[in-house]
Amino acid sequence: MKKDIEKALKEFLMDVRTAGEEGKKGIPLITFVYKEEDKAVLLKALPLPLADIQPERNIPAGKELLYRVDFFREGEAKVSFGVLPVIKEPATFLTLLDNAIKNGDRKAGYQGLCDYLKLHNALCGLEALAEGELSFAGRVEIKAGEEMKDRYTPANTAYYREVLSYVQTGRDILNACPYGTPLPPFPDRSVFMAGWHRENGQGSL
Repeated sequence: MKKDIEKALKEFLMDVRTAGEEGKKGIPLITFVYKEEDKAVLLKALPLPLADIQPERNIPAGKELLYRVDFFREGEAKVSFGVLPVIKEPATFLTLLDNAIKNGDRKAGYQGLCDYLKLHNALCGLEALAEGELSFAGRVEIKAGEEMKDRYTPANTAYYREVLSYVQTGRDILNACPYGTPLPPFPDRSVFMAGWHRENGQGSL
């Protein structure tokens, strides 16, 4: 929605750290503002995955993009600002940011922030995948009821719950630990499944 430029900039600078479920989870929130004729368009406090697709799908080419990132680092709320150069071709926010930084554009941001956001975005993708699989498994169980004999469904459910646990651990590390602290190894599916079936006395698939 178009706003008066001064009003849009005031809203752009307002604290948004506690906004929504994503903020509580520790997912970075992104705010964009760009000029449209004599007005400004403000896209405020978008969770990272949604913000990432905006320049590719909804923000017109030819716009210089001012952004704000609200995030956590070493347990403290932080804010970072940057200006992306004029968008020439549709691309994701993280692609535009990465390219600008690699081209030496100091106004765009810094590599540490870009890497941090990429890791968070990857964790969000894993979370969406796991939640989708768990939703599917739930529908299978409801449909089959007590007659369900497929051992794959409970094992699959256990694995994707482990993935969700990994996602939360990863976010905790990114948000609370010093920069560069490595994430734990991703849970290997075949190893997890074999262990689950041994522990539950069901052999292997």
